[in-house]
Amino acid sequence: MNELMPGNKKFIKVENINSNGFVEFIFAIDYVTTNVEFILPYKAFIEFCQINKVSFVNEDEEEEMKNDDILWKYGTEEFRN
Repeated sequence: MNELMPGNKKFIKVENINSNGFVEFIFAIDYVTTNVEFILPYKAFIEFCQINKVSFVNEDEEEEMKNDDILWKYGTEEFRN
């Protein structure tokens, strides 16, 4: 496996580790709000993170992702609670 987009910052947010040992996570490059969902077996997830030199999403970035999801879903911030 090769690093994806060397030189770019990469982010991970783990959503779940299911009973079959698969890690469900969000992966982003450069911007936490531009992301995709992945599912990998645990060992492959660890390898993926090491090769891609990922950073785990912090609280501020998680809030940014949440706000962006609301905008994506509703098209406005008026639905924010």
